[in-house]
Amino acid sequence: MPLKKDFWSDVLRPCCRPVYSTWSQQLKGGRYLGAIALLAIGYRLLIVLVYQFPLPPNLLVYPIWPPAAYSQLILLLLGLRFWPAIALGSLLNTILTPDQPMWMAGFNAATSNTLEALLGAWLLLKVGFSPQLDHLRDVARLIILGGLIPATLSASLGVINCCWPEVTDMSALGMIWFNWWIGNVSGVLILFPAVLTLPDWPKRFQLRTLTQKVVRLAWLSGLAFLSWFVFAAPDRTEIAPFPLEYLPFPFIAWGALILGPPGAATAILLTTGFAYWGFIQNQGPFFHFSADPEFAILAVQTYICVLVVTALALAASTAERERARVELQAEKEKSEHLLLNILPQPIAHRLKQQESTIADHFAEVTVLFADIVDFTRMSTELSPQALVGMLNEIFSTFDGLAEKHGLEKIKTIGDAYMVVGGLPEHRDDHAQAIAEMALDMQTAIVNLSEQHERPFKMRIGINTGPVIAGVIGKKKFIYDLWGDTVNIANRMESAGIAGEIQVTQTTYRALKERYTFDYRGEVAVKGKGLMETYFLRNRSPTAASHLHSHS
Repeated sequence: MPLKKDFWSDVLRPCCRPVYSTWSQQLKGGRYLGAIALLAIGYRLLIVLVYQFPLPPNLLVYPIWPPAAYSQLILLLLGLRFWPAIALGSLLNTILTPDQPMWMAGFNAATSNTLEALLGAWLLLKVGFSPQLDHLRDVARLIILGGLIPATLSASLGVINCCWPEVTDMSALGMIWFNWWIGNVSGVLILFPAVLTLPDWPKRFQLRTLTQKVVRLAWLSGLAFLSWFVFAAPDRTEIAPFPLEYLPFPFIAWGALILGPPGAATAILLTTGFAYWGFIQNQGPFFHFSADPEFAILAVQTYICVLVVTALALAASTAERERARVELQAEKEKSEHLLLNILPQPIAHRLKQQESTIADHFAEVTVLFADIVDFTRMSTELSPQALVGMLNEIFSTFDGLAEKHGLEKIKTIGDAYMVVGGLPEHRDDHAQAIAEMALDMQTAIVNLSEQHERPFKMRIGINTGPVIAGVIGKKKFIYDLWGDTVNIANRMESAGIAGEIQVTQTTYRALKERYTFDYRGEVAVKGKGLMETYFLRNRSPTAASHLHSHS
């Protein structure tokens, strides 16, 4: 079962010495039998520890039975094949306990305890129970599958084997069954969270600032004091009429909220520890409400179950809310990233502010169009995947150059690439930035041509002038440009020559001091007639030194 490995690697490995990390998979023969013996002895020693707190004469049963949790944890964490440890531990306990019929009682106890542990561990493994207890479903699984159902089996078998022949009063028999049942349930609900959340304790209780230290100390001290005062403090006769047993609940909720499941487990251990200590000394609020010890036992057991369920449910729901918040934040960041891949950041911000119409006039920008020559012919020689992959590599390289020079990519249309400088935020050197982009694009396309062993060539057209920019559409919207400046830049590209950067006279005037040009002559531009154009060649020595000084 995959969960077993997760339990082992996620829960026990960080807490135990490395020698134990191979038990569940590598123990064979004598080592396996030795492990069974050690676990059985541990079971027996736990019962001896429980008996070190003797019950007063008026109490017949312990309100909490930790061995029920111990046996299930062994099988849940180490594997179901360690069930002989539970059976052997039960037999040892019967044999070593004075005044116990040895064989029959030992066999019955071993059968009952082993079946309870096997059933609980198998059910939890079957449903994919998570030890972090940070989901409400896992808290419910622990309560029902780890607590209620196995305890029902154990209590039923125990009452039938031990009490049925001797007790004729059905109401008394029912009380014995219920005490047995809820004692096992309480043991599981108290110890399971403490053990399963143990690997998360260092992270949750890591104190980095003085404020954190003060808050944690105040919480722990307040909970300990209230639990002691309510359940174990002597001489409380004057305040006995008041229901003080729920006084620690605000601190329990506080721990579950700020520390999650580890905080809830700590609060459960601390509060129920004081409640148990006071109870076996006939102290605490449960004895003040009733002189009947059986009723007091039921009251404390019910209280413990309510406390555990409340703390774990609150911690799990808080963890789920925090996880949902983190996931929502991640999705929001992903959406923001996608939006910024579509729109410039200032435009995206305005769009999120629900600005109805986004349209801006820019007095002067520089627009660049680039087109891969004969790419349509090459597309007939390539598979669709190879074609798109190659085009993606080329345009991704251009995107990197646009980011490097602080330019705004507008769109790609087929094998054409459009970029602009000077918007959505104005910059004085927009023409120079576009010129640097164009020269770098030429270098990049040569490198890509050599890499792919294909004769890539580009036509690049540049123009400078006013434009209108805005967002159009309600679905699949884009940030686009309009105006003669855009149309002329497009004509500069389409009427250009492969391998050349053709610019208008306006762009030439903006760049002639820093770059070298060749005069091409007049070119016919649709709607504009003949226009003088130039070929951008390279940086002038002045521009090169200027760029070097700013690098």
